[in-house]
Amino acid sequence: MKFRLSRLISFLLCTVMIASAIVFCVPERGVEAERTIFDIEKELKECQSMLAKVRAELSTIKDDIAKLENQSGQTAQLLEAYCSEIEALEAEIGLNEVIKESYDMKRADAAAKISAVREDYDYQKDMYAELMQFIYEHGEMSMFELLFTSDSVADYLTRRDDFNDIMTAANDMLNNVRASMYELELLQSELEETQKYYENYIADMQMSEIEYKAKVSQYETIALNLGINADELRERYADKNAVISELTAKINKLKKEREALYDVGSGFSWPLSSDVSYRVTSYFGYRKDPFGKKPGLVFHQGLDIACAKNSHIISAKAGTVTKVVNAPNSKTGHGTYVMVYHGNGISTLYGHMTSIASGIEVGVTVKKGQLLGYVGTTGASTGYHLHFGVMNTNYKNPTGQQYDDPDKFLPNGFYTKKNAYK
Repeated sequence: MKFRLSRLISFLLCTVMIASAIVFCVPERGVEAERTIFDIEKELKECQSMLAKVRAELSTIKDDIAKLENQSGQTAQLLEAYCSEIEALEAEIGLNEVIKESYDMKRADAAAKISAVREDYDYQKDMYAELMQFIYEHGEMSMFELLFTSDSVADYLTRRDDFNDIMTAANDMLNNVRASMYELELLQSELEETQKYYENYIADMQMSEIEYKAKVSQYETIALNLGINADELRERYADKNAVISELTAKINKLKKEREALYDVGSGFSWPLSSDVSYRVTSYFGYRKDPFGKKPGLVFHQGLDIACAKNSHIISAKAGTVTKVVNAPNSKTGHGTYVMVYHGNGISTLYGHMTSIASGIEVGVTVKKGQLLGYVGTTGASTGYHLHFGVMNTNYKNPTGQQYDDPDKFLPNGFYTKKNAYK
């Protein structure tokens, strides 16, 4: 019984311990990672780049508005010219309508006359044909036969006169047919001529109407575009101004965030603790090779400060450690060194250390005056000293490197500066 109870208690204890371990091992959700100087400056750079782009776009829009305002006078004159042309075309179309109505009446009148003349012509033609048929059938009788077939002299004379009347009527009818045909031809020619003029006026009227519609469309398009372009440009101008205001506010906020993180606005301090005796032995710029291996002058990328071994090297400004090289046995380069980024493209390098201070690692944030390491003579060195370098991504020295002159950054009163910078 005791054995079972002991096993049960052991089991419960194990369960509690495992649960506790699980609880403590589960990371807290919803907690955002702390922003670094690099996050802030990346966002700041993006905002500044976007601000420059938007300002350039705003300048272009401003120029376009000025051009549009200059062109508005010319456009108004063009619209007035279009109005005059449209009015002239309207008058021309109205006149063509009147002429068309006149020709419609002429065509209708000519058609009516032709119809009447053709009807008379057809009648005369039919009568003449019947008369010719009659003459054909009875035209072979001679005067002698007419005489002997007559009942009397009076009958003969009557029949002879009738025959002559028929022949006269036939000739008259033939002349009437010819006259009707001639009149018909004249009327038909007049109608064709009227139709030709009519068709020309119709074509002119259609062309005038097409030109009228085109002018009206051009007028409306120009007038509409003039208003749309002006409104659109002013709207875009206002939008860009709003974006500029937002970006400016964001940039100012990011700068304050950066300053709060590193106190970017404050100056540099001397990179050695205040109790250290020192002497500047080599300045930034051209100098003779201290090792005597290279002829002529070589470019020194920093400031050499000679002092006792293990003197305290401190951060000249608050920042983030970006590089830690521990090379105590190195005889080249900076040996053991630390690099600290201070924001705004500025980093400082502390070279030739004998050792690095405890807790100084990449990613660690250091305060201004915080211990970084100890003076040594590692790397390419002729004696115990601190090589202090300033890297500036916004600058290039005569050798094309981004190392800048420390005289620009270090405070006055600690050494005699070779170059006078304000």
